[in-house]
Amino acid sequence: MADEAQKTGGQAQEKPKRVKKKKSWPTNCAQSNKRIRRRSWYYRNGMYFANKKCFKLYQKQKEEEKAKEAQKEGVEAKAA
Repeated sequence: MADEAQKTGGQAQEKPKRVKKKKSWPTNCAQSNKRIRRRSWYYRNGMYFANKKCFKLYQKQKEEEKAKEAQKEGVEAKAA
């Protein structure tokens, strides 16, 4: 008993703290921010969507943003 106290430096050993695990399931859709249920996950391009329709809308929205950026760059290039 005394040997154990000397080995630990006279202090009781502390248990390592548990690290909270990050949730491995999504909570909301990337497009519509709807709550996602386990059975209806739609995983594409590293994101979770509520359904295929939300994914298609997300794709369309991103394509439109890219087109606007390309158009702005084209206008700025002509002005310079």
